[in-house]
Amino acid sequence: MPTFNVSRNFEGGTIIGGTKIPDDWNPNPSLELREKLLSNFAVMYPDILGPEGKFTVIRDIVGRRPTRKGGMRLEKEVARGNRCIVHAYGLGGRGYELSWGVADKVAKLVAEHLESTGSINKRQAKL
Repeated sequence: MPTFNVSRNFEGGTIIGGTKIPDDWNPNPSLELREKLLSNFAVMYPDILGPEGKFTVIRDIVGRRPTRKGGMRLEKEVARGNRCIVHAYGLGGRGYELSWGVADKVAKLVAEHLESTGSINKRQAKL
């Protein structure tokens, strides 16, 4: 099971997580899963354990990072009436780190569509 950690510099503490369970939409934290994550993390980073060799859990959070079977979808679709739909979803937990590149590609796809329909000229598309 993947396990990750994010140290919180200003507020202190560490976020521990790392599950990818397809089709699990349970909004409630799993205490069993929490114990597995903490156990994995303790093996990798024993120095972070508290004075009694345990973690102090402040709270459990269930976060959603929607992904897509087959990977990310990033493409242009031309629908009725020459309308442009740009699909950009399914990044999973990589959404934040890929957001600038995805936004750049979306802008290029929209500019291409506007150029091809004569709605904008090439000079305007590059601005």
